[in-house]
Amino acid sequence: MVNNRNNSEHVFTIKEVAQLAGVSSATISRFINGKMNRMSKETAAKIADIIDQTGFVVNATARQLSTHNSQLVAVVAADIDDYFSTEFFKGASSVLEQNQLTAILFDSNSDKKRELTNLKIINHQVFDGLIIQPLINEQSELRQEIRQGLKTIIVDRDLHTQDWTMVTTNNYSISQQTAAYFRQQQFDDCIVISEAVTGTSTREDRSAGIRTVFPNASLIEIDNSRPFIKENEKKALAMIEKNRAAKRKTLFFFLKERLLLAFFPTFMHHDLLSAPDIAITAFSDTAIVKRLLPDSKLIKQDPFLMGATAAEILADRINNQQTPNISSNQIVIPAKLQ
Repeated sequence: MVNNRNNSEHVFTIKEVAQLAGVSSATISRFINGKMNRMSKETAAKIADIIDQTGFVVNATARQLSTHNSQLVAVVAADIDDYFSTEFFKGASSVLEQNQLTAILFDSNSDKKRELTNLKIINHQVFDGLIIQPLINEQSELRQEIRQGLKTIIVDRDLHTQDWTMVTTNNYSISQQTAAYFRQQQFDDCIVISEAVTGTSTREDRSAGIRTVFPNASLIEIDNSRPFIKENEKKALAMIEKNRAAKRKTLFFFLKERLLLAFFPTFMHHDLLSAPDIAITAFSDTAIVKRLLPDSKLIKQDPFLMGATAAEILADRINNQQTPNISSNQIVIPAKLQ
């Protein structure tokens, strides 16, 4: 009987385990990698018993080199400070874990240079797959930065390509629907508050949907490195004052929940939250805003489900399986006005 459970001084090698089991090192390797079709049940049971007795642990690096599989998936978030990115990572990691895969989080921090650095790191490691919420908006540019052959799923971006599967939401149509709802409520003008719109497909689609209803919508763009400054407050208040002088009702349309929360103290200070001539809506990823504004109409996304869907598809591809009910390269998880 071999027992190394309490002996921390000696670490058994695969060769020593093979000798104790009376088999070759190749047989032990096949057992470790689940390839037991070429050994008897008795041999497999004996190997399992020896491994248990010795406390043998597979060297992860050696296994990666021999199988070319790491059971690791890189998940690149555009900005982990955003609730969307946090929730989509939670969804992805939970499904990957169910498939014996481990999610490794990379944060691009809304910085394309950092995203490129992340991708270089990923390209030089043994990752089985990649889930990415890219800052790079051009398919051809992104293709050059991702290692050839790396199984990849795009989240929250429409890159207009057949090369990768994309998990997105209905940004254009839900923005159009929401704008139309408030137009029917007799709101005359719309102020869109967003980070830089050009170059990010989600914001471009949302802005385009809004402008089908409010073609002259104003835009306040927030510098991501300085999410709220007095200048933006002054812009918003000046627009309200101008519209009130003309007896026009104003809709504030936030393309990101975090930006609404940044403006919230200003709205509260100036008694705008319940003003009859002011409406506030936003893309919402958590329950925070609904608790603060229980009577508001918000666009509810499901980033957790988007991440989980991306992970399910990727896990199937890593395992060379077909994902049921997937007939398109673009999977849309609808957002709803609630």
